[in-house]
Amino acid sequence: MLTLKISIGSVLFLLISFSAGAGAGDSDNNEINQIDVDVVSLLNPAGFSFTAKAYRRQVYRHDKSLLWDGLYYQAGAQVRITPAFSRAGLQIEWMPIAIMQLRAEYDRLYFSGKYGSLLSFTSSDELFGDDELDAKEGEEVSTYGTRTAVQITLRAKFENAIFRNVTDFIQYKFPGNGPYYLEREYELLMATNDEVLSNQLYLLFENKSETGSSYLGPYHDYVHADKSNLIRERIGVTWLQQYKKTLASLHNPRWYLQSGVYIQDPNREDEFYILVGLGGDLKF
Repeated sequence: MLTLKISIGSVLFLLISFSAGAGAGDSDNNEINQIDVDVVSLLNPAGFSFTAKAYRRQVYRHDKSLLWDGLYYQAGAQVRITPAFSRAGLQIEWMPIAIMQLRAEYDRLYFSGKYGSLLSFTSSDELFGDDELDAKEGEEVSTYGTRTAVQITLRAKFENAIFRNVTDFIQYKFPGNGPYYLEREYELLMATNDEVLSNQLYLLFENKSETGSSYLGPYHDYVHADKSNLIRERIGVTWLQQYKKTLASLHNPRWYLQSGVYIQDPNREDEFYILVGLGGDLKF
């Protein structure tokens, strides 16, 4: 797994956040009430999702040192809807230092019983690619589960180079005997009660203009399901374009593209994939 080592003495500024959370260091606004909205579609595997996160953020410290300026805590709720599953829950977040964000989430999951939702497998060695899912059509299960997550984000900026490392520790609980289920967020087989380690490392180069900012660079994505001992590893390029102008009531409108290749995957090794997203923020 790749990790990001940061020398605090070399940090000149904090990095971008892909949501309006980047405004946390705004010294003119100590309280932020906001909803982040994103729509994403992807290919290989094919998928679609709608995500909304509503939160209230309180900035509790301003400082001349950028390492201690704009520190905040926040609480809120989130929902994600896809054809295969939906989840809704609560989250809390804290920035104890400007190069780190800590987040905890609890979600209730609903599996639709369609599109491969919570299909059962007898072994973690079984294939679960598109052909195998087509053969199991009609065996999906409609039920509920839970997801608990702790996230650590390290972030730094040196001139126009931005580093961002996001690590998630996640526990899934699925009902039933399984013994393994297809989890469609990470596209891996997981045990009835399984733990997942996810790590995303970005190096982005920022380009500012009168209309907004663009961010382009490589990334590495690693996911490991503990009990099934399955790994998904990808490498590729991320491109984010964020605009200053408000679109209707949508602040910070943005679009982003991510494309790469599977380095390690039980079904898609050496294959390409692409993700396209649109989003923005609503103030309240």
